[in-house]
Amino acid sequence: MTDWLLAHQTALQTGLLIAIIVGLLAWETWLPRRAFAVPLGGRWFNQIALAALGSLALRAIAPIAGVSLAVLAQREGWGLLNLVAVPAWLAVVLGVIAIDLGIYLLHRAFHAVPLLWRFHQIHHSDLDIDCGTALRHHPVETVVDQAFDLALIVAIGVPPLAVMIGVLVTSMASLFNHSNIALPPAADRVLRRLIVTPDMHRIHHSVEIEESNRNFANILACWDYLFSTYRHEPLRGQAQMDVGLAEARSDRDFSLWKLLALPFRRRARAYGEIPELRRAS
Repeated sequence: MTDWLLAHQTALQTGLLIAIIVGLLAWETWLPRRAFAVPLGGRWFNQIALAALGSLALRAIAPIAGVSLAVLAQREGWGLLNLVAVPAWLAVVLGVIAIDLGIYLLHRAFHAVPLLWRFHQIHHSDLDIDCGTALRHHPVETVVDQAFDLALIVAIGVPPLAVMIGVLVTSMASLFNHSNIALPPAADRVLRRLIVTPDMHRIHHSVEIEESNRNFANILACWDYLFSTYRHEPLRGQAQMDVGLAEARSDRDFSLWKLLALPFRRRARAYGEIPELRRAS
């Protein structure tokens, strides 16, 4: 069964992710959590274009897939989980947990390190938050993510099946927790004790730095609880909270070219400061 899953991972992942995107789009259309502030067409063009460029960058710069590297690491005995005797099922569980913790730590680094923030701010520049925002990453950020993931796989010795599951669940969780869907309040309260919900993660996209510097987790909510980065509600509430970047409030600030060029502007910036962008007159 494991060999079949690994052999068909690309088709399975692609099919599941497309189905999830379609389902979330339908949910966002008929039962949105918040009203959309800007037209969807331009936003989705940028999201898809950035995702495609990131995929091309990975093929050119880091062509090895995580599963392939995990197979090599397992064969050569690289990494912690390949050096200690643990049951195969436990190694898979620990591997997925390690991937999720790694995502949390890298996400915090993208906010804390000015050079990394230059690229991560493109993700935060979206003036609406929906499942398409999960695709909105600068290609350089995508490459950094992949390099970190590959290093983590080798260091921890993440099993190939755990890599496959981790990549799939990570992508599904990101689409879900960025989605503009309305969960029943009781369901949200219960779910966010375990996983990151849309209302929980949306706070991270607030224009207020005190709020956007919270709720970094992707799959398991426990990382925010454990490292004291959890915030329950935004000050202005979910419906009235402004998302995006405080210094740029017009969708005309975010053409694809401007998004790609923004990190390479000459003057360094601190987290949350984007003086190059100007409000449209």
